[in-house]
Amino acid sequence: MKYENPVIRGFNPDPSICRVGEDFYLATSTFEYFPGIPIFHSRNLVDWELIGHGISRPDQLTLSNEMPNALGLYAPTLRHHKGRFYLLCTNVSTRDYESGNFLLWTDDIHGEWSDPIWLDVPGIDPSLFIDDDGTVYYNGTHQEIYVCELDLETGQTGPRVNIWAGSGGRDPEGPHIYKKDGYYYLLLAEGGTTYEHMITMARSRHLTGPYESYEHNPVLTNRSLANEIRAVGHADLFQDQHGAWWSVCLGIRSLPAFPVRHNLGREVSLTPVTWEEGEWPVFGKNGTLETEIEAQLPASREDKTDERPASFNDLNWTYLFSKNDELIKVTQDGQLELLGNEVNLASQEEMAWYGRRQEEFSFTATASLKLPELELNQEVGMTIFMNAKHHYNIAVKRLETGNVVFSNLQIGPLSGVQAQTAYTGESIILQISGTPKDYHMAYGTDLDNLTQLGQAEVKYLTTEVGGAFTGNFLALYASGNGQQSQTPVTVEWFTYQ
Repeated sequence: MKYENPVIRGFNPDPSICRVGEDFYLATSTFEYFPGIPIFHSRNLVDWELIGHGISRPDQLTLSNEMPNALGLYAPTLRHHKGRFYLLCTNVSTRDYESGNFLLWTDDIHGEWSDPIWLDVPGIDPSLFIDDDGTVYYNGTHQEIYVCELDLETGQTGPRVNIWAGSGGRDPEGPHIYKKDGYYYLLLAEGGTTYEHMITMARSRHLTGPYESYEHNPVLTNRSLANEIRAVGHADLFQDQHGAWWSVCLGIRSLPAFPVRHNLGREVSLTPVTWEEGEWPVFGKNGTLETEIEAQLPASREDKTDERPASFNDLNWTYLFSKNDELIKVTQDGQLELLGNEVNLASQEEMAWYGRRQEEFSFTATASLKLPELELNQEVGMTIFMNAKHHYNIAVKRLETGNVVFSNLQIGPLSGVQAQTAYTGESIILQISGTPKDYHMAYGTDLDNLTQLGQAEVKYLTTEVGGAFTGNFLALYASGNGQQSQTPVTVEWFTYQ
């Protein structure tokens, strides 16, 4: 059966996976976006459904807004043990509110997760390993890779033991331990999160080492190759119910132009693994990740459509930094209400911003808005958004002379209106569409006869130009531009295809 990578498309880095019977569950990083740590479900490893989030309540923790695309929730590990699901993750911040490594648990993967149990251990990228005797270990990254015992009820940890410094690549991180054929296998990501990314392994007869580095490391990488998916790294290994081994990992799809850039973020890919008794595992095609793969999946494929559901209640929507019910509401009849506060898209602050991931280079996002009597400087619109300093938007704004519809480009410290025209209608359709080269912004009242108002190059909204660890979002937003708005704006519907 043939499938295509990535299997989860759009910004979803650092995948971790576990199996319960015939069901597979997967978690990824979210950085400054809320809700955090999405949980996906699949039975065939290719068709994934978002079923919830580990961080879904604002009082669970606070996400930093200080460094765009660089702080927040890093690299979760998802595991199942004795009927209970566990998540370990890192909240990275430079402020004095609670941050560091934490543990969550739930007995219902479709329900709410616990409040964080904060762990007194340093570093990032926590993992969980349960030995044959039932002893639970925390496996983390802090200069070197270390292990220590962990009490899942209290979060208490034992003495730390450094076990490996990696194979020689920079930034050894993302550790996971597996026990097979009398060996403890340690899986790492090395080389940084960009185009030199790679996956390496070591093994030992004893959990605390010494560990032998695999002589043919890396076990999986696409560095220096012209493959469609690049920067392959941060993997997790698992077996399906039929005994076959697999790995999920992150990778990026680069835009088809030189120099190499990407704008979708790091995505989830899947590759078969051959792991003979007593041997080192062989990932993918001789240690490389392919885009199209022929493999026997654990269950049959599902029918999928490219059309996205229009509901504003579905789990694909996300907020910047936190959920604020005063600024963003879904009405009983399923429409969206946005109430602007003092800040705007360039402020790097919590605001009326409601977005979903860009999943393909080519797409069309369209929304219909009802316009009330706008207040002076009140603004509502749609944005293709990397961060506060790199985004394009099309919006309606109230000026002294009346309403205008305009397109605006924010590229680093430079911001300017690209085009602007008076607008007197009581409703408006806004549209942003994308190609591998450009984003286009249009408006009108007739969906089949929209007027293009702006166009800008994709390259300025790429990670290489203005980002860090995330990808682009399509977001609906509202702003009071210096004052709290009193009247919300209603978004009647939204489509993404």
